Amino acid sequence: MKTDALFYELFKFDPQSLFDLLGLEPEDEYVFESITTKTTEKRMDGYFRPKSGRAGNLFTEFQAYPDGRIYWRFFREISTWYEQNDEDKPFTAVVLFTDKSLDPGNCRLCCVEPSRLIVCYLPDLLEEMGTKPSPLTVLKPLVWKKKEKLPDAVRQWDAEIRSLELPEAKRKILTELLEYAILQRFSDLTLEEVRKMIQLTPLEKTVAGQELIRMGHLEGKTETALNLLKMQLLSEEQIAAATGLSPAEVKKLRRKIRSRGSGKK
Repeated sequence: MKTDALFYELFKFDPQSLFDLLGLEPEDEYVFESITTKTTEKRMDGYFRPKSGRAGNLFTEFQAYPDGRIYWRFFREISTWYEQNDEDKPFTAVVLFTDKSLDPGNCRLCCVEPSRLIVCYLPDLLEEMGTKPSPLTVLKPLVWKKKEKLPDAVRQWDAEIRSLELPEAKRKILTELLEYAILQRFSDLTLEEVRKMIQLTPLEKTVAGQELIRMGHLEGKTETALNLLKMQLLSEEQIAAATGLSPAEVKKLRRKIRSRGSGKK
């Protein structure tokens, strides 16, 4: 999945996200589309169409690779669109670079107000957002640099998506986009490895989790927790949820296992 396709799927899912990312107040409710200018058969990364038809148009270009002619190409596509649609409404042109180093800095074009050009960099925009829950969370892997800390980051991103309290079908879409973004950024990972980092369903709500809970009642919560700790597949919080023990009790059992392993009595 190419990076521009990721942006396309995200903004098709939630057009408002782009305005949130840029800190803009939309003039209208927009629908996100990908369009092709017929004369050159060039496809724009994105076009935000105002539903009412009264507000200005918004064109977007998502840039994840070096292109020294990006500004000329982008404005050519916008000009072609206006030629083909016989419109004179003002527009906003957004060039969103996934890294500042990709900006060639050679734009020789200017817009006459109220039309405008916005050039922005994804790392800066996401940093301003912080950990605020948003569909834009799926873009965070694109700017993540510390691979050794990726599992912890993935769990945080997944938690942010879950906190949105979306219907299951919509949450699944965002989770899949998050997976693809991680694979796009870290191409040496497999989808299976990424999914191991993401707990797609809370353990206690899965069939396996229910079985663990049943085992806990039949065999004893402590014994089940000890076995799960020795397997080293689940977190202390997950084991506590599966067995009914408190997190403090699970921590105490882990210390007990470590004490045995070091030969302490």
